[in-house]
Amino acid sequence: MNERYLARWRPDDSVEWLLLDTADAHIQRGSLQDMAEAVLDKPVTLLMSAVDILLLVLELPVKSPSQIAKALPFALEDLLADEVENYHLVSYKQQDKVFVAATSKFTFESYLAPFKAAGLNISHVYPLALCLPSQAQYVTVLVDGDEVVWRYDTWLGGGIEQTMLPNVAEKLVHSQSGLLGLNILQLDVGHTLTDISGLPVNQMDHIAEVLPVLANGVAQLGQRFNLLVGPYRPANTGPWQWRLAIPVVAVVVLAMVLQTGTLYYGYWQQKARLATIETQTEALFKDTFPDIKRIVNIKVQAEQQLAELGKQQTRLGSQFMRLLYQTGSTLSAQPGFQLKQLEFVNDSLQLQLSAPDISQLEQFKQQLESNKALQVKIQSAEAGQNSVEVHLEIKQK
Repeated sequence: MNERYLARWRPDDSVEWLLLDTADAHIQRGSLQDMAEAVLDKPVTLLMSAVDILLLVLELPVKSPSQIAKALPFALEDLLADEVENYHLVSYKQQDKVFVAATSKFTFESYLAPFKAAGLNISHVYPLALCLPSQAQYVTVLVDGDEVVWRYDTWLGGGIEQTMLPNVAEKLVHSQSGLLGLNILQLDVGHTLTDISGLPVNQMDHIAEVLPVLANGVAQLGQRFNLLVGPYRPANTGPWQWRLAIPVVAVVVLAMVLQTGTLYYGYWQQKARLATIETQTEALFKDTFPDIKRIVNIKVQAEQQLAELGKQQTRLGSQFMRLLYQTGSTLSAQPGFQLKQLEFVNDSLQLQLSAPDISQLEQFKQQLESNKALQVKIQSAEAGQNSVEVHLEIKQK
């Protein structure tokens, strides 16, 4: 029997792992070296923290995976906090919607590096939020130490610090059509929710361990939303692979010989290639936007169509989630700032903050406006003895 393991980082920076596909498996904990000695070279599935992955849904009039891959950077350009080239993107198309998992390449590579250094055989990496149980019309919430992870749709979810749950939960339920309340999973150890009186709770269950719960979700995902794709796809290893590589090497050598013989025709080849690319670009544009009959400027027309698609998104909570993600990534990096209240009103995020002083507040405002392309308005600011109480309004530009 092929043994497979499921693993994740714990809030105390240790690792816990579980042998899958067996009824009597028990959870083990320790350092990465302990885990490497226990699992040897067996395949390991990792669960990546929800706070490091942004899950989105888009409506794109494309069909094939290649068309989706080409259209995604344009569709996501205004939704991400950084340049789209700095993100690792994984998508899954279901009916007329494209679901996307986006994570910073730097964050993803930093997450994988310790496991690779320990010699572990990583076969899959999934967003932890998508491994939670999914129940129609309810948000599943896992309270895991200082972190709260939620899943409110088959392919949508997220993660925040526990202190922000009261502010986010009600907005999340009210902004998503058809959601009725929260189903909370509370670990028996670690930080607990001290006050749930203000939350729209439908059900609350205490669990001894979280990995067995997540293992059920992993079994249902298969290859969908496995982040180890593209440049991060695991390389096959083993002595037998050299034999399989011989035909590939022969083809490469032959290609190099042929290329050497065609160097004299380089200019004409490049010109023909440019014409081919222009033809393919025009064909992709026509496939993507069949209603456009006359092509004048492909780049400008594509940007106009994608902007129009963005306005037609039906999910009421998309703008709230984007603003929360963009603002939260900057706020978490500001020492001394304390979130007092959060509201989402008239397509804007209303924040009540406690800031160390006016200069740091102004610096925070400038970072949001320059790096995140947001419009920030200071509605009021009142200086106290050791801090400044401020009300901010944050909108998309």
